[in-house]
Amino acid sequence: MRTPTGLISLTAAAVVAAACTGGGATASPSAASPSPTPVPSPSAEGADFTIEVLPAEDPVEGRPAIPGEKVVFLVVVTSDSEDPVAISATATGAKIDRIEPAELKPGVVGEVWVVPDAATEEARITTEITATRGSVTRTEKRTTQVMPFEDDRAEQAQPYFDMWVDWLAANQPEFGITRDTQWDSSYVLGLLIVSHYAYFSDEWEMKISWHVMIAPDDFTEVHLRHRGTDTTWTHAFRMDSFTNKTAPKEITPDPYLR
Repeated sequence: MRTPTGLISLTAAAVVAAACTGGGATASPSAASPSPTPVPSPSAEGADFTIEVLPAEDPVEGRPAIPGEKVVFLVVVTSDSEDPVAISATATGAKIDRIEPAELKPGVVGEVWVVPDAATEEARITTEITATRGSVTRTEKRTTQVMPFEDDRAEQAQPYFDMWVDWLAANQPEFGITRDTQWDSSYVLGLLIVSHYAYFSDEWEMKISWHVMIAPDDFTEVHLRHRGTDTTWTHAFRMDSFTNKTAPKEITPDPYLR
């Protein structure tokens, strides 16, 4: 049977049109693939954190100090992320001596050292400590009451310092404190009848205290804090009479107030 020529031409035209317009029964693989899922941007919550600055703010007078004293604030970051937080600080009437470390990881105890300017009368200075990570910023303020005193305790502190270093070397060798340990020292303003002096090695903060009285009430104490890991004094020892050389004994550490 012969097919009419007109019918053949019409059928061929339909096939060509279907191929050109995608109207065929089989779709291309790319046309059937779903659109790619958008990648979410990092959540702002991932950068969130809190900071704690010690000692806490004194709501009445602020922390006492003298010009030139090394005022040390401890800084701790709490966060679900292990990423470090950038620490910066400013102070009025004082200079920022150091920030260790400036990139503070959660769980590490950082330090901000503030040194009050020279003063001839009482003054109040404000230290502002700022922590930043991503879009999140946290700020803490601390007030320092500066008294116009001079550092007259370095020589007074030396005999107590030497005694405690020798005793710790002999009786607490696990601390690694010896006559060869290098220290940075500072006056510490406190009660007038109890004098204090602070010493900093790479590993330890040590505060020496002595009671300005005659025997048998001339006690002396040493407090120790491991830097970088602890926010409180971790060890403390007391000699009831420095003149009588009574045997040192372990005591409960005071709160960290310096």
